[in-house]
Amino acid sequence: MDLLDNLNPQQREAVTVPPGPALVLAGPGSGKTRVLTHRAAWIVKHLGAPPRSLLAVTFTNKAAREMQSRLETLLGGRGPGVLPAVGTFHAACARLLRREADRLPVTRDFVIFDESDQDSLMRQALKDLNLDPRQNPPGRLRAAISSAKNELVSSADYPTGSFSADIIQRAYVRYDQLLRENNALDFDDLLVWAVRLLREHDEVRDGFRRQYEHLLVDEFQDTNTAQYDLLRLMAVPERPDLFVVGDPDQSIYRWRGADYRNVQRFQKDFPDHRLILLEQNYRSTQRILDAAMAVIDRHPDRQKKRLFTDRGQ
Repeated sequence: MDLLDNLNPQQREAVTVPPGPALVLAGPGSGKTRVLTHRAAWIVKHLGAPPRSLLAVTFTNKAAREMQSRLETLLGGRGPGVLPAVGTFHAACARLLRREADRLPVTRDFVIFDESDQDSLMRQALKDLNLDPRQNPPGRLRAAISSAKNELVSSADYPTGSFSADIIQRAYVRYDQLLRENNALDFDDLLVWAVRLLREHDEVRDGFRRQYEHLLVDEFQDTNTAQYDLLRLMAVPERPDLFVVGDPDQSIYRWRGADYRNVQRFQKDFPDHRLILLEQNYRSTQRILDAAMAVIDRHPDRQKKRLFTDRGQ
């Protein structure tokens, strides 16, 4: 089957766009995953790129498995050299950090602390600082530290000046010390240290760019500051082949640092990007789409889309 079979005209335009920065704004139910996986297969089959030169990232293991399964079908199997690298942002960063661990304050066999581990560590930090966990809830402090890391704000640079901020900064310092003592990173550290590696070590950054010449990003509207900086560092400046799919109208993860304005930053940072709208919806009836657009169109600063469907009213 040809890769372009069963794609609508907008999807075909996205899949076959020339290499370079491309922003695909995809309405709900418009086939985002189909477009991204077909784009990856197109780069391999029609542009002749080795599969190992592609990196596709998304946000959940479930989404990554779905992308991998579709690519197996499109590219005819699995195994070394057959499929592009597919995974979450955090998994891609973890691979990089283990490979370059001699540049980090942890060893190659570092452990990744989950939320339960992080809560226990924060309680230990509060105990070490003689702070009452009832007055300084560990979850609230950990959330503040996570937000700071997602914004690439270190414990040394954390803004102080109020009683609450001073407490957070002290807890942040001790929490990170305990992580190092346990040869551990938390999930936010995976992003933070990957950004530092690529920013501060030219040979690491250049090696990564030689390895992955084609970057594809799913759910781009849910990237945070660290993830956006990571993508900019990963892309080759002279010829960035950065294909991102998302929709700022669907950004719901502000609580974990997601910033829909990264869509606008992409347009500013890559002024020669191609913009493609996926507006045909395969999930809802037209009445639902019209009602949704009547609400969303009131947002004053957004790219207008006109969602339509063949499913009737």
